[in-house]
Amino acid sequence: MSTTRSLRRLLRLQRNWAVRRTALALSLLCPHDRSHIPFGCTFLDIHKDRTYYPSNNTPQATGRKAELNTGGLLIFRGLLSTLKFTKKPSSIEQQLQLLIQRGMDVGDHATAMKWLETVGYYRLSAYWLPFERPPENGNARSKIFESGATLSAVTDLYVFDRRLRVLVLEAIERVEVHVRSRWTYHMAHAHGAHAHLDHRLFSGFLNHAEQLVRLARAVDKSEETFILYHKGKYTDPYSPPLWSATELMTLGELSKWFQATKDNKIKSQVGRDLGLPTKEIVEGTLQVLALTRNICAHHGRLWNRRTVKRLPKIKRFKNDLVLVTEGQQEENDNRLYNILVVLLHMMDKQATDSTWRDRLRNLIEAQSDSDRSKMGFPTDWRTRPVWTP
Repeated sequence: MSTTRSLRRLLRLQRNWAVRRTALALSLLCPHDRSHIPFGCTFLDIHKDRTYYPSNNTPQATGRKAELNTGGLLIFRGLLSTLKFTKKPSSIEQQLQLLIQRGMDVGDHATAMKWLETVGYYRLSAYWLPFERPPENGNARSKIFESGATLSAVTDLYVFDRRLRVLVLEAIERVEVHVRSRWTYHMAHAHGAHAHLDHRLFSGFLNHAEQLVRLARAVDKSEETFILYHKGKYTDPYSPPLWSATELMTLGELSKWFQATKDNKIKSQVGRDLGLPTKEIVEGTLQVLALTRNICAHHGRLWNRRTVKRLPKIKRFKNDLVLVTEGQQEENDNRLYNILVVLLHMMDKQATDSTWRDRLRNLIEAQSDSDRSKMGFPTDWRTRPVWTP
């Protein structure tokens, strides 16, 4: 089957699944209104006593833990009938009074209400969790503040996290551009200007086709001058050359292209360019940085976040990284400190003048020992090699 035919088939499959997922999601959100179900789709009633199968007839397990897999939406048997949401939205004044009732010193009411208006109660709640009393009787939260908790301390933490995200995003951007530059250079010189179109160079043909579909859509929607120039001048192939195409890739997409690259020599070359010893370490590091980048780009809480994926072990950074014991083996701690360590090493490899380390250190120094500990900083972090170049 040709690459073109495969791409067309994949696009049809994606459209079909999109319609099915939409129909199912809407049927769950509005179970009593079937007018929204797209033509040609069957309304799906969810019952706790049934076992469901995906509509592509893929064999599935049966029994108590059988589940419905709809290509991104997982629904477990009986889950939908557990609890009905009945909370009503509260006014800014009610939110302020609730904080006071729970023991927080909100300070000037006008200033407190401005914070609630511009940032929001729910978003700020992630930053006052450390100021709440420990929960009792198996509860997830006490929702009662420790004595001395102030809204100003909460907003200071919020501002710190915002500044931290900006710094981390700056570093990840530089690393991303570095990776894109080196991978593109080595791939183009080894396999040609349109190496990304040759599925033989990548593992997992279906994954390669899916990534080409994503890239084709990005090219089609792009208003970048270099893309418009290519589309206006060339007709074959439709895709621009690799050095242009990679400019449309996110870090997450770029990491997938890198991981799927079969040419291990190129992967090793990129690793050396980045200052990372093996292709496996490059792959794992890029995945963690892509997750971190998404947190920063979507303005998520970063400072005390634990990443769902850990950085791989990097022996040459062992004097800087913090290890924790998980089960029978030691692993890298999955808090922010280790990510900052790797970013510092990778930026040093670029050998460019940068004030990033100083700006980061000044920001970290302004926080309390308790705050640094929650980010994974060891007590001797100041004397570790990466912080004293």
